Amino acid sequence: MQTVYRYWAALVFLAVIVQVAFAGFGAFGVASDVADGKSVNEDRFDDLWGLHTGWGYAVLLGALVLLAIAAAARVGKRRVLHTAGLFGLVIVQILLAWFGEEVPAIGALHPLNAFLVLGMSAWLAMTAWRGPGRFERMAGGA
Repeated sequence: MQTVYRYWAALVFLAVIVQVAFAGFGAFGVASDVADGKSVNEDRFDDLWGLHTGWGYAVLLGALVLLAIAAAARVGKRRVLHTAGLFGLVIVQILLAWFGEEVPAIGALHPLNAFLVLGMSAWLAMTAWRGPGRFERMAGGA
């Protein structure tokens, strides 16, 4: 089961990378339309950002499955808690997107939190493949 955790952690990390690419697609798609003098209405905006929005929910599901696998795989309390932290960050990410549509200052936190999601997913995948780092070994957990 730990092998399943290892591979799923890598898939979640890759899913987060794809999510970042979809954000770029949406942003540059809107920028291209504006540069071409086209009107960007709500439908066009949704068309361009639809991949990013939809894939975000896939990332949420992937993080939830990773948490369930971590609990079942007995990867250690510390790693389960770190995996729960990733799941929490993804929930915060979605909430920031929802509320950011109404309050741009909250929306500004969405890309900043994305760095945390990316970093945590990368760290979980790396430690799943390479094992715990020196700090984790010194702290007494994996």
